[in-house]
Amino acid sequence: MLKRFRVPGRLALKLKEHGVSVAAVLRRAGLPRDLFDQTRVLVSTEELFALWRAIEVVSSDPLIGIKLGIESKTERLHPIAIAALSTQNLVTATEHLARYKKLTAPEEILAKLGKQEFSIGFRWLLAVEAEPQVLTDYCFSWMISLARHGTGTQLNPLRVEYVKQRANLRVLERSFGSKALGGASKRSPTRATWPCSPHLVHLSSCGSQPRVMKSQLSR
Repeated sequence: MLKRFRVPGRLALKLKEHGVSVAAVLRRAGLPRDLFDQTRVLVSTEELFALWRAIEVVSSDPLIGIKLGIESKTERLHPIAIAALSTQNLVTATEHLARYKKLTAPEEILAKLGKQEFSIGFRWLLAVEAEPQVLTDYCFSWMISLARHGTGTQLNPLRVEYVKQRANLRVLERSFGSKALGGASKRSPTRATWPCSPHLVHLSSCGSQPRVMKSQLSR
């Protein structure tokens, strides 16, 4: 198993766009001040969690994770996300992303398809403590943004579920456009759930028709 994560250099640019000092974040996290100047930004699970906790503290914005996960322009997405947009639907796109994560980081993307719902969860395989809430928000927001780019619609999940209780559930609901639940079963990962629909899946259990996750690069 790989033991390090590759942090996208674009994260530093997005922090600046939202008025968050990159230098202050790195200092707070105890990470090298030239971290984002490196060709490949590689960190351990512990360092990744420290980075996101620092982002939350320095920004003083409880929704910073959601804001950083939103990407309005397809061409700004990570190359693996653009590749996922060329797949048939959200299920196959998620499977594509899960395979990539398995090969490149100690992280697992969990996809579960039922007769009426499709859920996506995230698990940090080498974590010895709970992941920062702001990182979970970022993962949810990034995945929702990808689904919207792929379907060409303002697609919202049915609900997002956190293992830990959250004090700002109502604010999260307005941000995600869906139900937000805290204190979910610890046996299940934090996850986002969508209804089976033609926009998302093509399986007999959902009774839908195929739809390609079309890239919006031409728009």
